[in-house]
Amino acid sequence: MTKNMLKLNDYEIELAVLTSPHHSRLLPPICLSLGGKVIYPSDYVRNLGVIFDSQLPMSQHVKSLCTGLNLQLRNISQLRRFLDFDSAHHIVRALILSKLDYGNGLLLGLTCSDCQRLQKIQNWAARLICQAPKHDHATPLLHKLHWLSVDKRITFKVLCFVYRCVHHTAPEYMSTCISLSNPTRPGLRSAMDTTRLTEHNNTRIPKSVEKRSFQLSAPQLWNSIPAEIRACNENGVSNGALSLRQRSEYRRLDEQLNALWDAFIAGEKSTRFPFECSHRVASVPFLQL
Repeated sequence: MTKNMLKLNDYEIELAVLTSPHHSRLLPPICLSLGGKVIYPSDYVRNLGVIFDSQLPMSQHVKSLCTGLNLQLRNISQLRRFLDFDSAHHIVRALILSKLDYGNGLLLGLTCSDCQRLQKIQNWAARLICQAPKHDHATPLLHKLHWLSVDKRITFKVLCFVYRCVHHTAPEYMSTCISLSNPTRPGLRSAMDTTRLTEHNNTRIPKSVEKRSFQLSAPQLWNSIPAEIRACNENGVSNGALSLRQRSEYRRLDEQLNALWDAFIAGEKSTRFPFECSHRVASVPFLQL
């Protein structure tokens, strides 16, 4: 810290002890003395926008996420009648889906109740875009918008991490968690599949903990997808082209938003502005974009 001319902020340091409920009762009192201040463990801490519980159920993070997204959806619903379909879709993707997808790889093995809370948020966002009634079934709307459900989005994120680990583009601390399968009986049909991963079965670990472990659950998810998908290399997947198209789309939308915002600041037709622009997204500044 001294070499890099850095200093810790004593008032922003949080301490958490990550352990199981059984072992937490066996631990002695723990505290940390730093800079003349004594820091005691808390039930949850925040790191890079994600709230970690002491036992890692991630329920506190889901609660905080749902509170913020509910507020954003209420704001968007008040302005929905001024927006067309594409504009509403872009705003929901920027303000709602981006937060649902942020750090969702850490939600692997989430409880059904917490997953259902996040799914209700996504269903509300889909009904808001399509202007569907409150009690309409949300699954057809998700198919229309080409959205995966919350649990499948989590699985997809984990599989993307595994794909990067297999192709040696992931950080080393993740790549060391998985390894390609080394069959001991080469005569079996599964031995010919060189894309399978070694599955670790530890009977001493509870199932609830095993589902949340990347090292234990990721190989099972990877081996469950078809072999032709696992065998795709970087040239066989249209991931780069899709990212390029999305980047150009967001760049075009960002330029339009900047132009509209500059005109709004300059006071050009400010009273009729939301109804005359092509994409009708002049109300976006009220959402603090």
